[in-house]
Amino acid sequence: MASAINPLLQRNDIWLGKQWQQGAVGIATGFAALDKQLAGQGWPQVGVVELIGDTLGVAALLQPLLNRQQQPDRWQLCVAPPAAPNGAGWAQAGIDLSRLLWVDTPCRKEQLWSIEHSLSSGRCSVVLAWLTELSAGEARRLQLAAQQGQCLLLLHLPKAALAQAHGVSLRLQVTPSPQGCVVQLLKQRGGWPQAPLALPLPGRPDPSSDPSSGAAAVVAGPWLAQAQ
Repeated sequence: MASAINPLLQRNDIWLGKQWQQGAVGIATGFAALDKQLAGQGWPQVGVVELIGDTLGVAALLQPLLNRQQQPDRWQLCVAPPAAPNGAGWAQAGIDLSRLLWVDTPCRKEQLWSIEHSLSSGRCSVVLAWLTELSAGEARRLQLAAQQGQCLLLLHLPKAALAQAHGVSLRLQVTPSPQGCVVQLLKQRGGWPQAPLALPLPGRPDPSSDPSSGAAAVVAGPWLAQAQ
């Protein structure tokens, strides 16, 4: 029996109960309620974070992380975003544009190549990428590349990806809401899934205020065309 179980324990997509809260200290998300749900009390420092669902309108969820991960000798990289990056929006969010790169290619092979080599290069602190699909084998390669280059990948995937099991550090489902977004932690290394969490985001109307004041608000995001 032991010989049959041992190969399962070596898999990257199976966590042991004793691993709970034993991982490295995470990077604070900027949202105390979300930090409490994460095993490292924040985003993983290294690895792949899958953000599943329509995340175009919730850029503010990642803004504190991008600000904290700015380093003078490393890059922040965007691969195949759904709309052209808005330099003014990024600068307004406090991002140093001189250390930000944008890779724009419709070719899926080139997207995967750019992501993997950026992660493993050791020259990037954060990579943001958008893919329409991802196999278990590809997820494994990206996770290993991130570990090799000590980099964090924030990978946006459609809801169809929920049907597949990926051996990554963290998997979240993100759903925009009128006041911000709802985050459901589906899987995390060193921890457990969690119940859906409603997060208010900057720039969204405050439900306790006059609703008419928020209805006309304009949110300046980091994308030139942003779905709200």
